[in-house]
Amino acid sequence: MPRVALELVDAGLIAAREGVLSSPSPGLALLDPATGPVVGREAALQARMKPVLAFDRFWSDLTMDPLPRTAPRAACRADLAYAHLSQFWADESEPGDEALLVLPATMRPAEIGLLAGIARAAAIPIAGWVDLAVAACAAIEAEATVLHLDLQLHQAVLTELHGPSLLRRRRFEVAPRVGLKALYGAWAQLVSESMVRRTRFDPLHQAATEQQLFDRLPGWLARLADVDSIDIELESGAGRFGVSLRREQFVLAAETWYTQLADLIRLSRRAGEPVTVALSARAAMLPALAERCASLGDVAMHPLPEGAAALGALAWAQDICDRPGTLVIALERDKPARHGASAALPDARGTMPTHVVYGGHAHRISAEPLSIGLEPGEDRSIALQGPAAGISRAHCTLVLQDGAVVVRDHSRYGTFVNGERVSGIVALAAGDRLRVGSPGVVLELVAVG
Repeated sequence: MPRVALELVDAGLIAAREGVLSSPSPGLALLDPATGPVVGREAALQARMKPVLAFDRFWSDLTMDPLPRTAPRAACRADLAYAHLSQFWADESEPGDEALLVLPATMRPAEIGLLAGIARAAAIPIAGWVDLAVAACAAIEAEATVLHLDLQLHQAVLTELHGPSLLRRRRFEVAPRVGLKALYGAWAQLVSESMVRRTRFDPLHQAATEQQLFDRLPGWLARLADVDSIDIELESGAGRFGVSLRREQFVLAAETWYTQLADLIRLSRRAGEPVTVALSARAAMLPALAERCASLGDVAMHPLPEGAAALGALAWAQDICDRPGTLVIALERDKPARHGASAALPDARGTMPTHVVYGGHAHRISAEPLSIGLEPGEDRSIALQGPAAGISRAHCTLVLQDGAVVVRDHSRYGTFVNGERVSGIVALAAGDRLRVGSPGVVLELVAVG
C-alpha cells in the first residue's frame, strides 16, 4: 500500500512520498477569532503582521492545556496540532495512503498517545512509528557512534546513536532556548541594526517589512553557505533599502547559541571514541556551525539533506511496519560502521584546509587574503587577543593560491607551522597548527567537506 512518511518537527513538518519531499510546513498557528485557526505556511506568511494572534508551542508541548486565547475549533494545544496535521495530510496524501510517523526523541509517551488519538480523529491510517534520528542516519557511512544534531523551533536536540550493524538510539540531550526562533531573532536584529546605521531605516519598526525580513532570512542563510558576504535588500513604502553583511557577522551574532551547541556535542562524546556528527538540514544551514563542530577535533562531520528522516523512513518502511504500534528506535545500518579516528575530519592529513579556527570561530579561507595579527586592519581579518609578545599588527596572511592554501609571513618575530618557522610562503594542510608570537597564539587548520 502507498505510504507517506511525515517528519513531525515544529520547525517544519515534512512529507515524503515516493521519494519526493514536500515544502516544510511550520508549526505555527494564527488564532483568528472569526474564522478559526490558520496553520502552517499560510500562518507563517502572516505571523509578523498579526503577532498577537500567533502561537507556536503546540507541537513542542503537545497537551490538552488551554490556549492563551481561543478561536473557533481551537480551545487547546491539541486542537492546533489536529488542525495542522489534518490539513497537511490532506495536502500531501492521496486516497489509500498510510502514514509513517517520524518523531523526535523529545516527544514523550503521553504526547505520542495523544498524537495517535489526533491521527485517528483526522482519519490518518498509521502504518508505523520511528525515531527521527535513527531514520535519518541509518543509511549514512559513519562511525559506530553517531551524534545527530537537530534544531527545533524552541530547542536543539542531540541524539546519540550507536551500533556497528544495528543503529540504536542510546539517549538524547536538549539545549533549551537554542532553537531556530531565537537564532532567527538574533539575525533579524543584526540586519535591522546594520540597516539603521547605514540608512536610518529600521525594518523591525513596521510589521510589513518585519514580515518581509523573516520571509527572506532563510534564503540569505542559504547563500552564505557559498559566499563570504551578501547584499540584503528590503522594500517599503519609503523605497528600497540595502546593506551588505559578512558571514562572520552572522556567526558573531549567534555566538551564544553556537557555544551551547558545541558544548552539547563536546560533553556527549566518550573519551577516545571516534564519532560522526550528523547535522540535520536545519542545523547544517546555519553559517559556520559545521566548521565550529569540526573544530572540536576527532569528529567526522556529515551534513544531512532536507527530509533525510522522512526519506529514511520510506527506505526502511517494511522494517518499521513489521513492528506495528511500536516506536522503532533501532534500524539495520545500510553500511557497516567504519572504525577508527582516521575518518575524523580535522585530522585528515594532506587534505587542503578550508577554514582556520581561532577562539572557537572558524574563518573561511578563500582567494581573498585573510590577514592575522593584533590590528590587521583588513576587511577579512582575525584580530588576535591576549598577550601581544612577538605578534605584529599584520603578522601573516592566509590565502587560497594556485590550488593550495598558503601562509605568508610578514612579521619580525616569525610565524610557525607545526613548530617550524615559516620562510616566505608555506603550503598548509588540514590538521596543521599555526603559531604566531611567543609563547604565542595557536590557530588550527581544518577541512570541512
